[in-house]
Amino acid sequence: MDSILIEGLKVETVIGCFDWERQIIQPLMLDLTVNTCLKNAAESDLLNDTLNYAEICELSAQVIQQAQPELIEHAAHLVLKVLFTTFPAVESIIITIRKPAIIAQANSVGIRLERHRNDFRPSSGE
Repeated sequence: MDSILIEGLKVETVIGCFDWERQIIQPLMLDLTVNTCLKNAAESDLLNDTLNYAEICELSAQVIQQAQPELIEHAAHLVLKVLFTTFPAVESIIITIRKPAIIAQANSVGIRLERHRNDFRPSSGE
């Protein structure tokens, strides 16, 4: 499977559960593996035949910054949802979000989610 890789996307946002965290801007570091077919782009050399990496980064940052979630798990879910909605050609995504320097003994803490397009199809109740 073909993939677009984005590593170390820094997103400055309000994130966290504690009152003090809701008063400050903190960095998140995102890594994305966006699985999609890149055959046409590889052959044509045309931007229209691939996904716009800058748009992926911008949408990912915007959705987190606007929501100001408490949990990085929810931040990841928001990114997945907006990318699947915006880019119909995306088959699956692996997202890693790290929160650096929040635990003194660790460089960062984080989560990794892997979702497929079918995971984001509306249910009959939506």
